[in-house]
Amino acid sequence: MPNKKIFNRSFLFLFISNFLVFIGFEMLLPILPAYLLSMNASSIQAGLVTTVFTIGAVLIRPFAGYYLIDNKRKSLAVGASAALLIITFIYPYLNIVWLFLLLRLFHGAAWGVSTTANSTMVVDLIPKSRLGEGMGYFSVSTTIGAIIAPSIGIFIYNSFSFDILIWSSAALSLLAVIALQFVYSPAPEKREKRPFQFWDMIFEKEVWFPALLTVITTLGFGAIITFLVLFGQQKGLEHIFLFFLVNATAATLLRPFTGKWYDKKGPWQIIIVSAILGFLSLVVLSYADNDLYLIIAAILFGAGYGTVMPCLQTWAVQKVSEQKSGAANATFFSSFDVGVGISAFGLGFLAEWISLELIFRFVSLSFIIVAVLVYKDYRNQKKR
Repeated sequence: MPNKKIFNRSFLFLFISNFLVFIGFEMLLPILPAYLLSMNASSIQAGLVTTVFTIGAVLIRPFAGYYLIDNKRKSLAVGASAALLIITFIYPYLNIVWLFLLLRLFHGAAWGVSTTANSTMVVDLIPKSRLGEGMGYFSVSTTIGAIIAPSIGIFIYNSFSFDILIWSSAALSLLAVIALQFVYSPAPEKREKRPFQFWDMIFEKEVWFPALLTVITTLGFGAIITFLVLFGQQKGLEHIFLFFLVNATAATLLRPFTGKWYDKKGPWQIIIVSAILGFLSLVVLSYADNDLYLIIAAILFGAGYGTVMPCLQTWAVQKVSEQKSGAANATFFSSFDVGVGISAFGLGFLAEWISLELIFRFVSLSFIIVAVLVYKDYRNQKKR
């Protein structure tokens, strides 16, 4: 880019589009399994709603990452957003379980392409010297969307109907497609690229460490989206929405500082500090029996998890050449999906045996593991 400005028209409209995509998609997550159960599906089939979706997203991302090496990002992003719109419309018309699950597979594929294309496109729009700061700002569209959308979906479903929820999600996807029309995405420089190899593209070897950290970190997020509403009901917390609201606010307000911190000091220090805050957030949450504890936990989670994830994505992109940024983003988001999948399955099984308080305390250790691994990597880097 010819200047060091982050907030130009293309960046802002891409931010808006990505935010709308995340809201429209994530608001369906807590509802679709319950809706499938209403179709007389088994519990195992309802569990496959997330599993099948994850398979679709993970399998498509290598192809999306390879395509993005030397092709225009915008056309792929628009196509994926349009596919999300069309697929969303189809859900109410399927009353056969296996067709519903097949649609989830295609939904996952469209989601995988959309997230990979948008994140690769924004890398082209951010000055390289401010990549940490710029990715931090952009990730607000992801973190806020992912955190508040489930509550919005539950509210619409309980207050209105499944059809209204679908129409709302589809409308957001349509607005996302419109917003992309105002984004200028420069065509990538044509370069010779290696032949497509699925396993090399599904997992970009150069970003294995940030990818591993992403899987571990996402366990904490998975616990929140899976159990927080139920935890609130058990504890009599009537304002559980405060966690989502305060968490999103804290993550957003800190973004200008954390992004600059990353660009100035690198990934290690900020990730270690943020991981410790993430650990404290889940510990405090496990003891929450009033709104004050809930708000404190939300602030800590926004500062912790809300900072770690954009740092890991930026770190992954920086570990590869500009040509491979699509593959790096594909690996990052696949790691996120794998982490959520492991969390939903593993912690759901564990919840049959232990309380939700212990679930939160147990999964808080994932942040300590991240802090230790990053500290060891820092020490190894200093020895070189």
